[in-house]
Amino acid sequence: AINEMKNLLGDKGCYVGMAVQNKSMTESMESEMSKILVVAVVMIFAVLSVTTTAWTEPILFLLVMGVAVLLNKGTNIFIGTVSFLTENVSIILQLATSMDYSIFLLDAFMNYRKQGMNEEDAIINAVQEAINSIFASSLTTVVGFLALVTMKFSIGFDLGLVLAKGIVFSLLTVVFFMPAMILKFAKLNEKTKHRSFMPDFHGLGKVIYRIRPIVFAVIVLVTPLAYTAQGLNDFLYGNDSMGASEGTQVYEDDQEITKIFGRSNMLLALYPNTSEVNERAMAKEIKDLSYVKSVTALADTLPEGIPEEFLPKSTVELLHKGGYCRMLIYTRTKTESTEAFKDSDAIQEIVKKYYPDGSYLVGETPTQDIKSFIVKDYENVNVLSLAGVFLVVMMSFKSAVMPILVIIPIEVAIFINMAMPYFQGVEMVYMGYIIVSSIQLGATVDYSILLANNYLAKRKTLSKKKACVEAIAASCSSIFTSGSIITLAGYIVYMISSTTAIADLGHLIGRGGLFSLVLVLTVLPLLLTLFDNFIVGEKPAAALAK
Repeated sequence: AINEMKNLLGDKGCYVGMAVQNKSMTESMESEMSKILVVAVVMIFAVLSVTTTAWTEPILFLLVMGVAVLLNKGTNIFIGTVSFLTENVSIILQLATSMDYSIFLLDAFMNYRKQGMNEEDAIINAVQEAINSIFASSLTTVVGFLALVTMKFSIGFDLGLVLAKGIVFSLLTVVFFMPAMILKFAKLNEKTKHRSFMPDFHGLGKVIYRIRPIVFAVIVLVTPLAYTAQGLNDFLYGNDSMGASEGTQVYEDDQEITKIFGRSNMLLALYPNTSEVNERAMAKEIKDLSYVKSVTALADTLPEGIPEEFLPKSTVELLHKGGYCRMLIYTRTKTESTEAFKDSDAIQEIVKKYYPDGSYLVGETPTQDIKSFIVKDYENVNVLSLAGVFLVVMMSFKSAVMPILVIIPIEVAIFINMAMPYFQGVEMVYMGYIIVSSIQLGATVDYSILLANNYLAKRKTLSKKKACVEAIAASCSSIFTSGSIITLAGYIVYMISSTTAIADLGHLIGRGGLFSLVLVLTVLPLLLTLFDNFIVGEKPAAALAK
C-alpha cells in the first residue's frame, strides 16, 4: 500500500507512521546486515590471522563456525517466528562468543602433534582434553543467555533462546565436525605455517602486578559511581528507537511534516459503548487540554439529539463496534519525552474517570508502560544470570570464593558500560539495558575463568608474584583474541546499522567486551593476589583451562 502511494506521488510525498517505519526498517536491515556480516567476517579473519600460526587456520575456524551459525539459523523455524533484533544480531553474537571453542581444540591438537603423535592419535587426545573444557566454558555463556528467557518482555525469550541454542550448536559442531576438518586441513596448515605475530606478554604481566595499588584505588572510587549512574539512564521505548531514528528517510519526512503542520502524536482511547453522554463529556474534557490538537469521537461529532442509527453502518463502525467505542486523540507532543509521558498519563486519568473498567489508552507514547516491567525484568535477569554463572564456576573450581573473584571484574565492567550513556547525556534503548548485561556476563566471564585457572595452576610451583605474571602472560593471547572479536563485532554493528536499537546494542556489546577485557587483566590479578590465602591449595578447574 505504501509503495502504491509512493508511485502516485513520486518524490513529492512525505510519509510517517508505524507501517512506514516498519517498512523502512525491514528494507534497511536487509541491506545493512549483509554488509555487517561481510565486514565482520573480514575483521574476524584479520584478528585470527594475527593470533594464529598458519594462514589457513582462520579459514578452518570460520568454516566450522559458519556451519554452527547455519544450523542455529535454520532451526529457528521450529520457534515459529523470531524478532528482527534476534534475526540480525544472533549471527554476529554467535560468531563472537563461541570462536574460542574451535581455537582451543586446534591448540590441543597442535600440542599433541608437537609431542610426536600421529594425526589420528593427536585428534583423539585433543577431543578428550577439549570436550570437558569446552562444555564447562560454554555452559557459563548458555546460562547467561538463558536468563533472558525469563523476561516478561517477550523479545528476551526470543533472543535468549536463539543465542543459547547457537552456543549449543557451536559446541556440537566443534566436538563432532571440527575434528574431521582439522585432519583435512592438517597438511594445508603445515604448508602455510608462519611465525607468531603475538608478542611475549611477560612485560605486561610485570606492569600489571606493579600497578595493583593504583588499580585498587581506581576501582574503589569508580564502582559506586558507575553503579549509581547506570540506574539513572533515560530510555527510549517506542518505534522512534527503531525505524524512525535520526538519519533515516522516515525521520527526514517527519521533520518536514512537523515543520509545515506542527507536531501530531496520535493516541487511541478504547472504552465500552455504554453512554453517549459520558463519551461526549469525556471528548470535551480531553479537547480542552492545551496540548491536545484534535479529538475525533462519534458522540462528539454527531449533533446532540441525533441518534447514530441515522448514519450508514460503515461510518458508525469506524468509531463504534462490538460494544466498544474508540476515540482518536492527537497531541502536540513528541512520541517520547517527559512532557509526552506526563500528558499521556493525564489523558489516561480522564479516560479512567469516565470509564473505570474496560478502557484502554494505546499509541506510541503509552509505551512508557513497558518501563513498569522492564525494571523487574532487569532485576530478574541480573539475579538469574549471576546465580547461574556462580553455580557453574563454583562446581568447576569446587570453591565458594573463586566464583565471587571471577565475577567481580565482569560486573564492574557491566556497571561502567551501562553508566556511559548517563555520563554522555544520551538516551538508551530499553532493550540494550536488559539484554547486554546478560550477554556481557555470559560471553566474557570466560576471560576471568581462564586467568584464574592459570593462576591456580602456576601457583602450585611459583611464588604469588611469579604466578600472577606467568598467568597473565599465558592468558593474554586467548583473552585478546576473544575480546578483540566481540569488540570488533559490536562496533561493526554500531557503525553500519542505521537502526538506533540495533546500533546501540552493537555499541554496548562492543564497548562491554573491551571493558571486560581490560578489567579482567587488571582487576582480577589484584583480587587473586589479595585473596591468595583463601584460594591457594584449592584444586584448579582443569576443565575450564583454555
